[in-house]
Amino acid sequence: MTVKVGFIGAGNISRAHRRHLKRIDDVAVVAVCDVDRAKAAEAAEEWNAGVFTDYRSMLNEVELDAVYICVPPFAHETQEILAAEKGIALFVEKPIDLGMDTAREADAAIREHDVISCVGFQGRYLDIIDRTRDLLAHRQVGLAIGYWMGGLPGSYWWRRKHLSGGQAVEQTVHVTDMARYLFGDVKTVFAGGRKGLMTDVEGYDIEDASAATLIFENGTLATLFSACFLSCGHRGGLDIYTKDMVIEYKERKSITVVQGDRSERFEVGNEYWQEMDNAFIEAVRTGDRSKLRCPYADAVKTQQVVVAVNRSLETGEPVSIADV
Repeated sequence: MTVKVGFIGAGNISRAHRRHLKRIDDVAVVAVCDVDRAKAAEAAEEWNAGVFTDYRSMLNEVELDAVYICVPPFAHETQEILAAEKGIALFVEKPIDLGMDTAREADAAIREHDVISCVGFQGRYLDIIDRTRDLLAHRQVGLAIGYWMGGLPGSYWWRRKHLSGGQAVEQTVHVTDMARYLFGDVKTVFAGGRKGLMTDVEGYDIEDASAATLIFENGTLATLFSACFLSCGHRGGLDIYTKDMVIEYKERKSITVVQGDRSERFEVGNEYWQEMDNAFIEAVRTGDRSKLRCPYADAVKTQQVVVAVNRSLETGEPVSIADV
């Protein structure tokens, strides 16, 4: 069976997925949609695929088994809902929404039509994260400190909060999701931020830096730091503290396990992003969803946390996840 795939969005993330699909047998990209027709045409050329600038037309006119939705946060409209109503499997790149309304409507449609879904939190597929989960299986985490700190991305929309959701939604969501994947669901969020460092950037209105403390349902405490003002250096990942062990996770690179006076470093050893696309296509082909590590419903829970961070940044008050 050849799995017929469509793409909504033809940018860099879409390009990476298309490259992975080239390595999987019996997959054909049959349609590409982008508001920039030239970009869609360029992406479609290597597959001899149809070219569209309106995703509604693509979903109505092309027979698809699966669709990859690779659009910026502000561009999520009814793509997921229309695809789900047609029974088309969904791969959705993060973040899945600016807020919660579209995410909840899409989640309801996916559940109602029982379509296969996956969201692009590729860190869940890292072999070093499998090792981390094994190490934590019989240990209680007391505290975690997370980071996504670096410079300002070049996309015009990234620096406008009404288009990107800010750094908590667009970037640090990776660290937030990893914390959820390792520690479980979040109960309460309290966040603070600062501005004033990026006065030379036109149209910039997001926080320069923020710190969000997450209280998990199992009692674990984590504080996640975000920064986009750095002109040099980058730090991403999680430092995890238990009574007898410290695990230092460097985002998609390595973990260092410290126990007593012993320290051991483990590098990433698998093609984790390829494994994520392999798992999605296999699920579409066979119906077996067991290898999908982040179905859409679980990504909605991560989205609740980053939306709670934004609410707390606005109000200066703690936010209960139950109220998001």
